[in-house]
Amino acid sequence: MRLTGRERMAVTAAGAGLLVFVVLQFMVFPLIDNRSRLNKRLVAQEKAVAEMRVLRERHRELSEQSGSMAALLAQREEGFSLFAFLEKNADESEVKEHIAYMKPSESRGNEQFKQTLVEMKLQAVTLKKLVAFLEKTESPEHLVGIDKLTIQENTKEEATLDATLVMVSVDQAAGPTGQ
Repeated sequence: MRLTGRERMAVTAAGAGLLVFVVLQFMVFPLIDNRSRLNKRLVAQEKAVAEMRVLRERHRELSEQSGSMAALLAQREEGFSLFAFLEKNADESEVKEHIAYMKPSESRGNEQFKQTLVEMKLQAVTLKKLVAFLEKTESPEHLVGIDKLTIQENTKEEATLDATLVMVSVDQAAGPTGQ
């Protein structure tokens, strides 16, 4: 079987086309796909590294803040009690006789610090006395703040308010030895 020149040329062109197809399909396209996959992974890794840097910075800030809280706790008087602190401030602010109840709550927190909560209800207190009590009680140097405050007008006595407060204090958590 002899091929004419034209047929040989057609077979050669078909062979060359097949060779180009095989090279493109099995060599060039997989390389391009791998490169795009690598670029996507690189972008994802860069994003992860950026997020890790942000988290590291946040951790550093929290560690510094934790250290400053520990320093404030060390400066606070020995045997500090949120309940006693609130009673003393209520007496000094002349709202002690308006206290309907004071309930200490469960402490919550982590391994370093815990929060102590006291819920108190003040009835028929004037705005001036309430503000004086709040100013005296919310104390950054004692790490005491207001967690929740609800104020309503007292319906029995004119120009007085009823207030329910949840006060929170940060304390050092007991260590593993039960300090």
